[in-house]
Amino acid sequence: YFALSALATFLLVRTLNAPLALKGKTLPALGMFFSPFEGFWHNAEAVKAQNLAALQLPGVSKPVKVIYDDRDVPHIFAENMTDALYMQGYIHSQNRLWEMDFLSHVSAGRLSEILGDQKIGKSNTIEVDKRMRRMGVSHAAERLVEYWQKDKANFELLEAYCNGANAYISSLQTKDYPVEYKILGVKPELFSPLKIALVSKYLSLDLARTDNDFAATNAKTLLGGDFDAIFPEYFKDQSPVVPSGTPWNFKSQSNEWSAVSGKKNIPQPSALITNNALPLTYNTSLPVPDENNGSNNWAIAASKTKNKKPILCGDPHLSLRLPSVWFEQQIITPDMNTYGVTLPGIPMVLIGFNNNCAWTMTNVGHDVADWYKIAWIDAQKTQYTLDGMTKSVQLVQEKIYIKGHEQPLIDTVRYTFWGPVVYFGDSTTNNDLAYKWLANEKPEIDLTFLAGLNKSKNYEDYRKALANMNVPAQNIAFACNNGDIALMCNGAMPIKRKEQGRFVQDGSLSANNWQGFVPRDQIPQYKNPARGFVSSANQHSTDPSYPYYYNSEGFETFRGRIINDTLSKMKDITVDDMKGLQNDNFSLLAKEALPALIKNLDEKSLSAAEQGILAQLKNWNYYMDGDKVEPAYFMSWFEAAYAGTWDEISKSKNADYTLNPTQWRTVNMLREEPTNKYFDVVATTDKIETAKDVVTAAFHAMMADMAKKTAEIATAYPKSPTVNWSKVKDTEIPHIANIPGFGRSHIDVGGQAKSVNAIKKNHGPSWRMIVELDTVPHAWVVYPGGQSGNPGSKNFDAFVDTWAKGQYYEAIYMRSPAETNKRIVLTQNITK
Repeated sequence: YFALSALATFLLVRTLNAPLALKGKTLPALGMFFSPFEGFWHNAEAVKAQNLAALQLPGVSKPVKVIYDDRDVPHIFAENMTDALYMQGYIHSQNRLWEMDFLSHVSAGRLSEILGDQKIGKSNTIEVDKRMRRMGVSHAAERLVEYWQKDKANFELLEAYCNGANAYISSLQTKDYPVEYKILGVKPELFSPLKIALVSKYLSLDLARTDNDFAATNAKTLLGGDFDAIFPEYFKDQSPVVPSGTPWNFKSQSNEWSAVSGKKNIPQPSALITNNALPLTYNTSLPVPDENNGSNNWAIAASKTKNKKPILCGDPHLSLRLPSVWFEQQIITPDMNTYGVTLPGIPMVLIGFNNNCAWTMTNVGHDVADWYKIAWIDAQKTQYTLDGMTKSVQLVQEKIYIKGHEQPLIDTVRYTFWGPVVYFGDSTTNNDLAYKWLANEKPEIDLTFLAGLNKSKNYEDYRKALANMNVPAQNIAFACNNGDIALMCNGAMPIKRKEQGRFVQDGSLSANNWQGFVPRDQIPQYKNPARGFVSSANQHSTDPSYPYYYNSEGFETFRGRIINDTLSKMKDITVDDMKGLQNDNFSLLAKEALPALIKNLDEKSLSAAEQGILAQLKNWNYYMDGDKVEPAYFMSWFEAAYAGTWDEISKSKNADYTLNPTQWRTVNMLREEPTNKYFDVVATTDKIETAKDVVTAAFHAMMADMAKKTAEIATAYPKSPTVNWSKVKDTEIPHIANIPGFGRSHIDVGGQAKSVNAIKKNHGPSWRMIVELDTVPHAWVVYPGGQSGNPGSKNFDAFVDTWAKGQYYEAIYMRSPAETNKRIVLTQNITK
């Protein structure tokens, strides 16, 4: 009996202290999770004032004060930058430890260590880890740290940030771990400059990886001579970041092909793609960033504002998640007073303002990731040809540790002149292709860049700071209380020949390499324009007269035109006007597409019910408001017409990996080319369809689609079954690791990807900021999350409802710890 009892006890303890697999899901180790001594009960957060006594920390050299306001925003007062960043690291770790640790694991290709072998979207953790290793992300992060170490003073500041984070981590007992660690049965790691680099790489993975080479190559193969007409690189009605007609006082430094190689008759890029030596189609599982990663920003000159003060506005569009991307903070030292949002895991303020200046960013979106076909020599693929000479690959063994497995998975990555071979030995046709990515070659967010912006006093400081940032390229709008406004499409811009990098290239010729980078004084930029404002919304940086070639299939063509048109017409602009513009649901896509759809519709074929819906659409004002039903009908109709038009692509055997035409090109065809051959339906052989046939069929399909959605909404919302755009769009903010129950769902918001208020299903404005520059700056801010990373805290998602309503908080910009404000709730003293 004793033996049986001991065995049962042993098995029970072992079972309760290990994660459990159930129906493809992994449950936490129930013993630890429910433990009254260490379990999740301890993650219920009490009032902050009860948790924050005066602290003694070994890493501060002089006393530091941290003042918390009523939104839990910390205002750090320190006598030097080292102490300030030490405290920033401590506070980041205190509030967002899981987020910092998780993002560094993703970039390092170490997800399997904490999640085990699990499904993530269309991949699993091991595939994600392999992909990150084969893309060279972790090695690039190591080289970034080596680059940072060359600047001893700045590197010591990075170490101070890490020391602060580690002071908090080292103070934790198991009961204090964030709940995610308890669910997954893992422990937090100490922070390091390498982890800062990995978090930085995560940002580049999201913002500097436009990657359509495979898809564009497949589309060119499929469409042949029609490709250029279907995929023009510039939209004639575009309103670029730098206004059209801006003169350029320089010439491109791009060389002709023969000049680079010393040879004649080297094929042009378009010929390289269809060369018989190259595959004509590719397939890939490499996920690309959200096509709507972008943002809006603008700065308005004092001459156009009511108070005669410059106003700067910004709202970066990123994935919506909890904990939020951002953490709000103010840092005050003798030579700096900066307020804004920080990225947990990276020191300093990234977007914000100080006594004199304000700045904000949108994504430039140029293609800085190219693929090259390698000409292998041996069957083992350890040697290849470059310019007729034999080159050897560098073999790097990657050890991928998997939770629950004793032995690591060994994956050998081949590094070439171009970069790592991402697909090797798998079943895709992308084998033998090397990946050249700017983030593997240029240092990313540099502390010199951030410190320069945080301390900037004028335009020259802004320009000097921007010279120290390469990746990801950002449109950085700037305003100063002396009246200057400016915008620079800042970052390392590869010098390319026309269409270079748009398709898969021949890797046997070094002539296909980038030719260096555009000089900083020649990248697109402008200051104090006559029109009285600068702006960007991820559209083309310039018109085609710009001397240098750059490419992307994803430049935005609607939001920038709305913003520029609106600001051009406005006078005596106020902060409230800017709140309205940031939350503007107007859709230029709808304004241009709906009349074209109606023009091509066979109204005589519609039933009485269909005629009623059409009448509603004809009277609609093109605003994607959440409480309206017309936006849902329009989007369903347009998407059905789009699908009917491009069935040549969607029905092709490689459809999932073929580039799709843009919305604006489709609208142009509906408006100007109703008999274009691509309106013909592939499945029919007895007639040649036109836009009228496609649009009419799409209208009927829309009615069926909306009937289905109406039934689904009646089930999901039994107490309020009325159909509207908000319910159809069904915006949500999931947990960063997709842990069920830790996110927010069914958020009542309007907007759409092509509206200034660009809220989608789980993507949109991640931070809204409006700053009026004055002797003392005034700012109004909000983001869809909360300061705490703890799901057991009221501050986990405290701002979501305010954000969803289009409302703001007035930021408390402190200048002295002695200032009194009814919104100040706690002062914490930190000593050595």
